[in-house]
Amino acid sequence: MRDNNLSGSIYDFMSAAGVEVPQLVEAGLELLVGVEKSREFEIKLESQIRKSLQDINVIVLIMAGIRVEEDLFNHRIEGVDVDDDPAYLYSDEVLGMAIANQIAGTKAIFNFKRYDEAKPGIIGTLGPMLDDVFAGLVAGCMSKIFEE
Repeated sequence: MRDNNLSGSIYDFMSAAGVEVPQLVEAGLELLVGVEKSREFEIKLESQIRKSLQDINVIVLIMAGIRVEEDLFNHRIEGVDVDDDPAYLYSDEVLGMAIANQIAGTKAIFNFKRYDEAKPGIIGTLGPMLDDVFAGLVAGCMSKIFEE
């Protein structure tokens, strides 16, 4: 985990959390339906992810997830234990839906549900907050691509 006194780009914080853009692209492509997987589509998705990672609201929501996940993982909040991702924890879903919505509007929330349930690729390896945060990012970006 990162030293809280250091600064860096969103990519630095994501990397410290174990998430890289190519892994998000792979996760996005796993649930691709109705469109042929191609290098062109892969480039388009990566470009949309990088564009979305320039949005201050997306950055702040992702950072909120990263910070909370660190606190939960390190048991910094007395009386809170989410090691088994309890069903009553839904703020992770709220963050994921907010990210998807920020990128591509309400329709992206429906796509978020697909990525949240299937947990493709890197998404399935993340903790209770970050799996939804990055499912929201991928879902929002995939939805945005299909707007064009």
